[in-house]
Amino acid sequence: MARPKKAGLDYFPFDVDFFSDKKIKRLRASYGSDGVAVYIYMLCEIYRSGYYVEYDDDLILDISDELNITTNAITQILNHLFSRSLLVVIESKLAVPVKIITAASVQRRFQAAKKGGKREVDVAAEFWVLKNEETESFIKVRPVSGYSQKNDNYSGNNSYNSEKKCTKESKVKESKVKERKVEETASPDGSASTPSPSLDQIIYDYGKENTDKYVQKVRKWYAGKGKPISDLEVTVRKWLEQDGVEKIDHSIDKYNCIINKF
Repeated sequence: MARPKKAGLDYFPFDVDFFSDKKIKRLRASYGSDGVAVYIYMLCEIYRSGYYVEYDDDLILDISDELNITTNAITQILNHLFSRSLLVVIESKLAVPVKIITAASVQRRFQAAKKGGKREVDVAAEFWVLKNEETESFIKVRPVSGYSQKNDNYSGNNSYNSEKKCTKESKVKESKVKERKVEETASPDGSASTPSPSLDQIIYDYGKENTDKYVQKVRKWYAGKGKPISDLEVTVRKWLEQDGVEKIDHSIDKYNCIINKF
């Protein structure tokens, strides 16, 4: 079996003049050691996965947990890093938009670390910021496949962003009707399996705000992997359960009728 390609780095070069850099001096003056810690943490996270890292709420929470810095302070530090071009934010123009953090300096180090390898290195054109003349020949800048405005499995035409499998109006209506049904199917051992959830049912269980939040997280995850979206509802419910999101208590509803009589 062929050995899988490693996307990230095991280590990266660190400039001995790091603290002499004017941009780092400004960072320390504004945010002290916390600012430097967040910057170095970001570099480690980026190089761990390659040449960029996805920018979302989970990233902020991870940094806060690891460095014991408030999320508000982290957001301010990141904005400072963006304003000084130590890091940059890129939002993809794909059908499923994703925000990532990278920088030209980051990609130069990544490229230098990968140089001399026996394999070509594929990078996404959406997220590669180095110019053609700066990009080494072994770096292959390729478009992200599987997503386009004309061929997108994920539709944002309704508030629940339900998944389409056909563009014909009759098929769309049929799929929406099926989506609202909860049907049990028999498992191989003959027992009833867990019904396939619909977004309406998930919204009923967890509320629209939580459902919309996790729908977006699932979309970003698939986009980051360059995969078409599948089993949206199943994945959303699974992530909600894994994160321990509490269901809405509807038991009070049965008492409302009695209360309203008075």
